[in-house]
Amino acid sequence: MHKLSFAVAGGGSSAISSLASTPGASSVLLNGSVLYDRLSFCQYISQHLGDVFEKTSFDADSGANVDTDQTLSTSSIDSYINHESQFGFASSGAAVLLSKAALHHAFQQCTLKEMSNRTLGIGCTSTLVSHGREGRNSRAHISVVRGDGEGILWTIKLSREGRIVDENEEMERRSRGEEEDLLAQLILSSVHHFNSSLSKDSDAFGHDSLLDRSGDELDLFNFQGTHYNENCAIFVQNSAQNVIDDGSNIDAVIVTQQRQQDSSYMFPLASTIIPPEPIIFPGSFNPPHIGHASLAQAAVKTMTKKKRQELKEYFDNKADNQSSHSMMEDMWNTTEYQSFRQITNDDSIEEGPFSVLFEMSLTNADKPAMEASEASRRVSLFGDLFNDANGDDNDSSKSSSQIPKDWGVLLTSAALFIDKARLMKKYLAPSGATFLPNKRQITFVIGTDTMTRIINPKYYGGEYENMLEAVREMGEEGVHFVVGGRLEQSKDGSGEKFVTGKEELDGLPPDVKDMFTIIQEEDFRVDISSTELRKKFAGANGS
Repeated sequence: MHKLSFAVAGGGSSAISSLASTPGASSVLLNGSVLYDRLSFCQYISQHLGDVFEKTSFDADSGANVDTDQTLSTSSIDSYINHESQFGFASSGAAVLLSKAALHHAFQQCTLKEMSNRTLGIGCTSTLVSHGREGRNSRAHISVVRGDGEGILWTIKLSREGRIVDENEEMERRSRGEEEDLLAQLILSSVHHFNSSLSKDSDAFGHDSLLDRSGDELDLFNFQGTHYNENCAIFVQNSAQNVIDDGSNIDAVIVTQQRQQDSSYMFPLASTIIPPEPIIFPGSFNPPHIGHASLAQAAVKTMTKKKRQELKEYFDNKADNQSSHSMMEDMWNTTEYQSFRQITNDDSIEEGPFSVLFEMSLTNADKPAMEASEASRRVSLFGDLFNDANGDDNDSSKSSSQIPKDWGVLLTSAALFIDKARLMKKYLAPSGATFLPNKRQITFVIGTDTMTRIINPKYYGGEYENMLEAVREMGEEGVHFVVGGRLEQSKDGSGEKFVTGKEELDGLPPDVKDMFTIIQEEDFRVDISSTELRKKFAGANGS
């Protein structure tokens, strides 16, 4: 079942209220925006798409008929709607913009898994009959788009003639109210059609009973998502190249996995939106392995315990009138309480609604940028890894319990933690994290070796105060760290021991120490060497 986000400019807005009044609508309807004023239209597009389309122009009204069997890639959409220099608010281009903006709006309320193939953005713009213009045809454009770029565009012309009932009687032209109702039904029909399957047969839309006047027309324009391409890696590679290139203005791309029956593929999302309070796992991932997945899963469970304890304390204090809170803080915590409603200290609790992004920085100040083809190769290995880990649902030997339920790969152009945090905050979905006392917005998964370097004064000119200042600066940007331990040789030569990093944190000021959450050994211990895995991988491939 899809999650729906609507953006309707002009007629057809009753499609939203009609759906909202249907029992069970809360499970599918995310939001609906009615943008009747042109300024509200511009603000909505600018808010959700920024300058992505600032150099794109659209025709005032595309009168060209599109063959119903014509199917083009998403990159070809602009060539269809880009004819004149003047933007048209009641045009096919405007409808496509609205659907993409609505999808972006939906992403702000979705998990990564929902973004990949369970969310639809629906845009509609129209010009309907009005007083003094009865001699003109009413027109409408409806666009539906999914997270992988797959979509449809309906261009509709409504007859300005009446309908002949018999030889002696002819009905009048539809009134404005009748056209409003008809367009609302067509909007919902387009969603139903897309939700079922993409069809090139316009007769299969089930709209014949709606468009029942001589002169009514409906043309279909299919635009394909990445999964139609035989090699989805090309789309990932192109996205990686955009991140690498200085002039592309693209500094972050999310790649997710879509599973379809017996197959799956990795593809870049249409918009870069990072879910609230994400868990970010930076690394080179050459190759990604089950140790990475297990550490990420342990981080999710550790932060779930932490979040639930924070919410428990919040509401306990509120009940005891021990502290006062703003209405905004109370609103967000009440909402998040529903997501973490099993407030308990039980160590066996299920993971909370945290999204995990395995982040690869494609640029480095001291090294050449990663080749886009190499980035695409590593992304594909994530797909292979998680396919293997999921395995057969009936195979208990598989490790599905050790992988995050909601995950993706994030390609960025930021190498340092402070740069990563500032970059990612641009794409964070709104949340209540800004009202937390510790300002935690982004949690990075790191190992004890990385944590030791972060708090080692020698990396800050040998000055302890410089180290504190730099770490606190990351804290001000909303950075938190969850730390996984590792096996290492003891300094006294007594053998190997598992190091969690707790000792290194002792003695730090409380505010700095609180920026780190230790994953306990019983929650995570996977002794896997990436170097050894690379050797095995190279051997298996004959290199």
